[in-house]
Amino acid sequence: MTWPVTWNVTSRFCRMSMRGSITSHRKQTDAWRLRVYLGKDPATGKERYRSKVFHGGKKDADDLLNEMISEVKTKENLSSKMTLEQLLTEWLRFCRNKGLAVKTISDYEWRSRRHIIPELGSTPINDLSAKHLDDYYGALRAKDYSSSTIRHTHAIMRQALGQAVKWGWLNRNVALLATVSAPMPILGIAPRLEQLKAIIAEMSSSNPQFAAMIALAALTGARRGELLALHWSDVDIENSVLWIRGSLVYTKDSGVVLGPTKTKRARKVPLDQVARVVIQRQMQELEAACAKLEIAHVDNPWLFFGEIDGSKSLFPDSVSSAFRRVTKRLGIEDLHFHSLRHFTATQLIAAGVDIRTVSGRLGHSDPSVTLRVYSHVLEDNDRAASDIMGRLLSP
Repeated sequence: MTWPVTWNVTSRFCRMSMRGSITSHRKQTDAWRLRVYLGKDPATGKERYRSKVFHGGKKDADDLLNEMISEVKTKENLSSKMTLEQLLTEWLRFCRNKGLAVKTISDYEWRSRRHIIPELGSTPINDLSAKHLDDYYGALRAKDYSSSTIRHTHAIMRQALGQAVKWGWLNRNVALLATVSAPMPILGIAPRLEQLKAIIAEMSSSNPQFAAMIALAALTGARRGELLALHWSDVDIENSVLWIRGSLVYTKDSGVVLGPTKTKRARKVPLDQVARVVIQRQMQELEAACAKLEIAHVDNPWLFFGEIDGSKSLFPDSVSSAFRRVTKRLGIEDLHFHSLRHFTATQLIAAGVDIRTVSGRLGHSDPSVTLRVYSHVLEDNDRAASDIMGRLLSP
């Protein structure tokens, strides 16, 4: 509520101090405007105030003004002494309470400990400037850190300092003024079809279950964690549908944790005949293993099982490690398990499937993500389209 004209500074009551003022309303005896000085804005140089209208007695208004002044002083004292390391600790606690993915929190913590705290951790947050950050990013580049590492580090700085502004510990976010190189286009490296077939054949001889997971990853475009999180109840063979509802991740601090998908939304992936056969054989493998040992599997087993009764999923990193060993044996470089998602996307786009459908199958939050990651494939399609039009109008 505001009082643009009716405040009377002199007629009834006005008390001012160096930090705040209390002013009565001309006509309403129980209305008071409380105003606290916040200092000058470092960016604009303008003086800043916090105002509040209070209805009640003069003594209560006085007490509230003192509380407001004390709160401002407390925030100033806290922010003047707080270091960047202390801010990052508070911000990471806030991120955990907000319910961010375990893998995301783990990445934030690792980058903070590895890159930010050793260099800038002892710096008071009020002393940080854009120049500090520019020099720091330049030092990382001089040490041959990738542009991706620098951008991820900058993202942590921007979010943590931005939260400090929201908490009233800082007047502005200097990370917004720092200079970071533009991101390089993301080029997803995908295996060629003959390479993928060779990888699956090689893996089948040593670990058929890993081979099945590789095949299903290439057929559906699902992430590693999403495949490992599958239970039998997520498979609808009759309607040829696979439900992806969660993701299994591993961190050193938390161990193996079942969480939501990256977009925090479940999605339905239609299954072709080959994918159905892969899944059914995987289920039959578990049943055969249990029958051999004369034990029963659990009611709703994991599809890719780490225990013979299906009570536990495969360990996440074991699949990726096995994939790298096989590709190394075959002399195929620069491929990792995530490359199977790129295989799915590039094959579908090259076949003319629309971006929205591809995006939904991959579980991207927005089709623009798919466009950005696979723009190089679209450029190839555009060239092919030009050739088609040229042939149509050729003499």
